Amino acid sequence: MTKPAKSVLKKYNVDYAKDTEFSAFARLLQSKWRTRKKYPKEKDKYGNYLTINYAKETKANFLTDRIGALVQYEVYKAKMEGRMISEPRIWNNMLSSQPLCFNLFGELHYDLKLATKFFQKLFPGKIKEVKEVKFEYSPGREDRNYTGDRSAFDVFIEYKNKKSKSGFIGIEIKYAENMRGSKKKARKIFDDHKKQYLPIAKEAGIFPKSAIDIFKESPLQQIWSDHLLAFATRKDYDEGFFVFLYPERNEQCKNAVAEYTKLLSTKSEKKTIFCPRTLEKFVSALVQVKRTGWPIEFRERYLGIK
Repeated sequence: MTKPAKSVLKKYNVDYAKDTEFSAFARLLQSKWRTRKKYPKEKDKYGNYLTINYAKETKANFLTDRIGALVQYEVYKAKMEGRMISEPRIWNNMLSSQPLCFNLFGELHYDLKLATKFFQKLFPGKIKEVKEVKFEYSPGREDRNYTGDRSAFDVFIEYKNKKSKSGFIGIEIKYAENMRGSKKKARKIFDDHKKQYLPIAKEAGIFPKSAIDIFKESPLQQIWSDHLLAFATRKDYDEGFFVFLYPERNEQCKNAVAEYTKLLSTKSEKKTIFCPRTLEKFVSALVQVKRTGWPIEFRERYLGIK
């Protein structure tokens, strides 16, 4: 895709030179949404922020009152448990993928019947019943019985399969991210945790030794660490898999997924338990099972589809 016209970006105060094509488009969507809702805004050069006091008081970054209440509870719980929910951006940054995560899955936390219909449509024949929808979840942060690092899934779905056996879906969500990270940080993460990473990778049997040097570097490092966490978590369940969720038009995410998948020793999702999916596909399924209300708002706000 190409960037929106400069005149349009300037009109909505989102002419940010460092934006990729998709992040410029996504930032513009958030500014338009903010304008349409007549929310008070920060005097910022990015165009995607709410005034912090208003944002915390009204929870305007969230599509329903129940989602806002859930976020407030999860932020409190995260502080108690040492989890990673970043303030103030969870409240006032409309472009951040963390509020998006709650806006997409928050209502499913309350309505497990709807969650079941949704995931049955996404993964036909696999899921009998969704049992729980969790956020920013790891089976053990810094626990050497898993990956030993602080990786966590943005969303974690526990389910029963058609044979009533236990399963999970660990989901990592990207929105406007460009997948560029610090090479120094990526290398340090690997060096600090390779005693956990390498045995998990070896047991998984899908990561060629020749590709490890690529997996451990940016932009693939985060995908790999979450993928390893999914393999490590399988010991607690009968089955489970990892979903990397991203917008179809985010070329940086798409390219990273293509490179990552190409390096795996097999393309079989049953063996890799790596299931990259587009945000468009998820939202389409959601609108099919819930045709009114917040899914329609989500689709317009984040994808620009009315």
